[in-house]
Amino acid sequence: MSVTISHGIAHVVVSNPNRGHSLDIDGLDAAAETLKHDTSIRAIVLTGAQEGSFCNGGDVKAFAASSDPGQYLRSIALPFHRFISTLLDADVPTIAAVRGWAAGGGMSLACATDLAIGGPGTQLLPAYPTIGYSTDGGLSWTLPRIVGRRAAASIILTNAPLDAPAAHRLGILSEVVDDDEAVVQRAFELAEQFARGPRGAYAEIKQLLRTSGSLSATEQLQLEVDAIARTAGSDDGREGVAALLDRRAPRFQ
Repeated sequence: MSVTISHGIAHVVVSNPNRGHSLDIDGLDAAAETLKHDTSIRAIVLTGAQEGSFCNGGDVKAFAASSDPGQYLRSIALPFHRFISTLLDADVPTIAAVRGWAAGGGMSLACATDLAIGGPGTQLLPAYPTIGYSTDGGLSWTLPRIVGRRAAASIILTNAPLDAPAAHRLGILSEVVDDDEAVVQRAFELAEQFARGPRGAYAEIKQLLRTSGSLSATEQLQLEVDAIARTAGSDDGREGVAALLDRRAPRFQ
């Protein structure tokens, strides 16, 4: 797995074309550390390799070759989950450019980001039941929060592929572009928009979204009071108001 940072955007290539576009396990921990600690990052984009699908999940040939499949899966699930946790905890916007297939761990990755962009050829598939496995990559946690528990159970247990229109209707894909070749381009357009945006406000919004499922309305309202007070008093908050009144584009830090 590789991470390239340019103009505030971290581009993460998640699949290995030499292994059937399976999840690239090598470098997961290093990638997670970079995303957590590089303060120049203002948006994160996940893509597949230059040609082919987003990510076809785990390397099934490696599963078959292992003398102890249970221990092998544990050894790769742990770094994969550390990477997923990094995405879920990121205080900058995260985007998956889901061109082609997102199966197994690839679907888990797509569901762990804030936004997911698809195209006409996008297909999502849980895939785990196909080989008699349960889910990993947080899919049993993220998918119910996107589509609801009943729909998530149906999607995972029936293991039926979701095309782009169906995934968009369910909210798994945020947006579907007209051309598969434009999927990555659209993801980077959004990342560039976020990179110019108010980083602190995005961080506060993301934290509020994280807590909204576990707190009462009263508790959430109090957190919103505290967060909007912090952002209003920040340099970006002052700049945003001034720019609006001056009818100019804001220059966020």
